[in-house]
Amino acid sequence: MDEHIFIALIAALVNLLLAVLVPCALNKTHLSMLDNVKSMFNQQKHMLVTSSVLVAVIVYLSLKAAPLVKAELPDAVLNLAHLGR
Repeated sequence: MDEHIFIALIAALVNLLLAVLVPCALNKTHLSMLDNVKSMFNQQKHMLVTSSVLVAVIVYLSLKAAPLVKAELPDAVLNLAHLGR
């Protein structure tokens, strides 16, 4: 499997987990955490899937475009990355 696809899938999974767990952790209800996660997922299923797919596509395209963009940048811009060393 292409490593860019693998990284994009990992990013989508992290997005999915954080989109469910963070609101559930911050929400103060009488439900247990697992019940809260289930209800959150059932209510926000389409939004969670859509955002995870968007994250995967954006990460994949960014990883594919990074070498092309780096090759086109002038040396003066690339040297800015090495100023702190």
